Amino acid sequence: MGNYQTLIFYQKARDVAKRVNDLVKSWPRTMQAQEISRQLFRSATSVGANIAEGHGRHQGTEYVHYLIIAQGSANETEHWLHAAQDCELGANEEINEILKLNNEVVRMITTSITTIRAKQAVKQLGDEKAEYVIDSDLTDNDSHS
Repeated sequence: MGNYQTLIFYQKARDVAKRVNDLVKSWPRTMQAQEISRQLFRSATSVGANIAEGHGRHQGTEYVHYLIIAQGSANETEHWLHAAQDCELGANEEINEILKLNNEVVRMITTSITTIRAKQAVKQLGDEKAEYVIDSDLTDNDSHS
């Protein structure tokens, strides 16, 4: 299955987390900034962590589960970035760049989930077809006896 660190969407998720880290360092020490920075940093770092953990499972269903959690964390990251804009924290241009990169991560995770589920469906269909062939072979043998 390879190393999760080679996955482009994992690399982009780490880039989002690094940019978030740089962003929040410059914020004032107000209650709003501290709360948003904690939530934003937590959600941004959670994306890559869940991609890595799920990748280590090496099973489609579990991997998809962790990708869905990563996708939720990326959506939460988007929310906190918008909250930062609403509270006028940080430069809008910088936040918009992070939002753009985060949206790329969301799209890539969505595509991965769709691809894995499609492969699982094909495999399941193949398994069902194999059972059908086996069943019909048994039926044919019984009728020739």
